[in-house]
Amino acid sequence: MEEYKLKKESLNNLSEEKKIFYNDELFNNNLRIINSYCDNKIINNESIILLIKTLSREIYNDKKYVDRLVKEFELILNFNFEEVFYQVYEILQLSKGIPHIIRGSAGSCLLCYLMGITNIDPIKENIALSRFMHKDRESIPDIDIDFPSNIRDEIYKKIFNNWENKVARISNHIIYKEKSALREAIRNEGYRKFVPRDYKLNEIFDDDKKIDNVKKRAKELLGKLRCYSLHCGGIVIFKNNVPDNLLLKEYDIDKCFKGKQIWLNKDQVEDANMIKIDILSNRGLSQLCDISDKPIIEYDISDERTFELFSNGENIGLTHSESRAMMKVFKIMSPRSIKEIAIALALIRPAASKNFQKAEFLKDYNEYKYNTNNYIIFDDDATMFIKRLLKCNDSTADNYRRAFSKNNKVKKREFMRLLGNKNLDDSYKKEIITRLEQLEYYSFCKSHAYSYAQLVYALAYNKVNNTKQFWFSTINNCNSSYRKWVHYREAIKCGLKIIPGKKPYTLKDDVMYPNKKEKKVYDRGIDQLLNYGYWTTENFISGMYYEEYWVNLTKRHKVDNKSICKDGKIKYGKFKGLIVTGRGYKKDDNKGYITFVTVASDDGNYHDLILNGYHKISSMFCISGYGKLKTDNYVKWIDVIKWKSDWLL
Repeated sequence: MEEYKLKKESLNNLSEEKKIFYNDELFNNNLRIINSYCDNKIINNESIILLIKTLSREIYNDKKYVDRLVKEFELILNFNFEEVFYQVYEILQLSKGIPHIIRGSAGSCLLCYLMGITNIDPIKENIALSRFMHKDRESIPDIDIDFPSNIRDEIYKKIFNNWENKVARISNHIIYKEKSALREAIRNEGYRKFVPRDYKLNEIFDDDKKIDNVKKRAKELLGKLRCYSLHCGGIVIFKNNVPDNLLLKEYDIDKCFKGKQIWLNKDQVEDANMIKIDILSNRGLSQLCDISDKPIIEYDISDERTFELFSNGENIGLTHSESRAMMKVFKIMSPRSIKEIAIALALIRPAASKNFQKAEFLKDYNEYKYNTNNYIIFDDDATMFIKRLLKCNDSTADNYRRAFSKNNKVKKREFMRLLGNKNLDDSYKKEIITRLEQLEYYSFCKSHAYSYAQLVYALAYNKVNNTKQFWFSTINNCNSSYRKWVHYREAIKCGLKIIPGKKPYTLKDDVMYPNKKEKKVYDRGIDQLLNYGYWTTENFISGMYYEEYWVNLTKRHKVDNKSICKDGKIKYGKFKGLIVTGRGYKKDDNKGYITFVTVASDDGNYHDLILNGYHKISSMFCISGYGKLKTDNYVKWIDVIKWKSDWLL
């Protein structure tokens, strides 16, 4: 990989060019509150005064708020972090009127809340600062901003115009792996034809020497740079023009506007002490914006009908939370607050759900509703758990948390030595390590979950109170793990009429008109489904059914505590349904696979199935079969005994 040398990027000095649009009355009041609890000289620092001017919220007249803020100011000055906040402030000023939410740990920071960067009060929600920054952190913290996906390019143009020739997107480094290295080596040996997926070298080359050359060259390529790609959202704003030695190319934002791209990746940017800000896209925000221009924080968070929607598991269409797994979690938890929605969102991430932790948590949830200290649901829970266990400070605890998250073996061994000195049962020590090792898988930090929970609640509120506009926007903006037709049928079920065609649609008098009509119009729903992936006729596809029936219990029936039995009978179900969604999973005991499938027998009538083994259902439209009906008191499913891919009538 190309070597590079960079001096430590110095942070921009404060200057008259930096525009802070502040309110004198708010600024003076915040300064007065700070000074009433604190005589710290840090408040007289020019950089801190400028940060206080960026505040768009009034500081609570409470010592713990001021103490937290002063602690954050000290850390910011100590590590020269202030430029991160100035740049994000300027970006949000440029994009005023465009909604945003913050992804990641910035919601742990009180300053971010007071500046209006986030809508999460970390003091009120008991979110520790250490997940975002602490005294032993050397890298500049990230503030990742989500904007509506359909207008994110407009944000980029504003940024590139504001810092003309001074801003660039960063790159991903695509590395050669086994398959790509072998294909490249084949091309290097002069082969120019198409290389199929399941090829054999002796079918491509009949010369043993060439085959040996390919294998040798492939081995040499492994781990080396293959190419650059554009990072999903990371930008760097330079003090002066983008350095020529870093510039990779210019890329098209649209037909009339170009942006710059540098060849550094996110790790190299961090190593060079540059400030990286991620400008990211969010389909849920696009969905919400097209429904209503009401700010997320202005939604009534005590709306009974909205919370009933969660309790009933009616989550289809809610971006970030519409899976069948989320449906079950919502039904069990029956959330009544943003906090509980945030817990639900975090629970289905791999780190929280592995090792039976999700099942244990949900089993005890109603009994221990507000006592989650024994569980690692959020990243922050791991930090607090380690802090209590080792009786150490936040910084030390978060560094150990990060070691497990990044699989830093040296740091993990250090933690294990400290744990070994504790007077604890060996079985409990083993359980601690097992739980912390799950952090290597994807998880949510607390502030990220809260931020997304606010968005999910706003979407749910509109699904209940603004239903037609909700489904119109959902079809225009959202991709889903469900088949394409599912959202269309939900829209039709609520009273919308859809003209077949290409998105985006416009809505007039409850009719959705496409941007471009389909060239060939089919009258039958089944023909529309096969050609468009959805159908717009009034009725569901004919021939689908779902029935439950009782069978007399005999010795051949295997019964468990989830089987539905009554008066010497066991309940079965038979079905023929359109596939809604499906996915294969490894069994909890890691012995074999099962495939979860959801089918529909009518509009809005969804049924969950479990098929033994791993099955590719992506090419199937419809399946039929039968099996034992089971329940855990929250959801029902059929444990399928026999099934087949069936024909549509």
